[in-house]
Amino acid sequence: MSRLLELSGIRHLLIGLVVLAVAAGCGFKLRGAISVDLPFKTVYVAGVADTSPFAQVLKSQLRANGIGVVPEEYKDRAQVILRVLGDQQMKTVVAVNPSGLAREYRLTYRLGFRVESGSGLELYPATTIELMREISFNPQTPQEVLSKEQEDAMLIRDMQNDAAIQVMQRLSTIRVPPGTVLTAPKKPKSEVGKRSPDSTPTTTNPGLTTADGMQPLGAEQ
Repeated sequence: MSRLLELSGIRHLLIGLVVLAVAAGCGFKLRGAISVDLPFKTVYVAGVADTSPFAQVLKSQLRANGIGVVPEEYKDRAQVILRVLGDQQMKTVVAVNPSGLAREYRLTYRLGFRVESGSGLELYPATTIELMREISFNPQTPQEVLSKEQEDAMLIRDMQNDAAIQVMQRLSTIRVPPGTVLTAPKKPKSEVGKRSPDSTPTTTNPGLTTADGMQPLGAEQ
């Protein structure tokens, strides 16, 4: 019995080492918060679902730098609005074997965003961040195919993490002239409670959204 337990423990250890080796081989790292100086104290992140892995990483980075992430119901109070214009995940074959089957492919992750003040001033123009990873592909068994799919998902998360860090770095380059009012002007009491134009429900084409609820780059906003 003790022999079986010992063998089981060794097997679990070997599996764990294989997982770590795969993670190290594809460059995946769990990154901590990046420290940057930002010229604002509150931000509303628009155009991306709260469940998006990118949004979760970005908001965590913002909070770690002392920035308050404003929920939608209080977006009018935010000093800055970061609008995510969309994202794309692409998989492209870059090399094939003698049989014509893919042996190497490229994963690409693209993210578009722009930044404006709550009062409507452009602080950072629309820009696109593009990240790529290349992977060899030669699975021999269904288990290896599944392992490659898991590696793809891990690389996409890694690129989303990198994209969030790049967004933070670009936010730190924003310069606000002294005396600039960032927040939107307060509404008269007669308008309090009225629905703003941005919050008017719209019907979107479900074909224009990704699995994370984001519109692809180039889609109509």
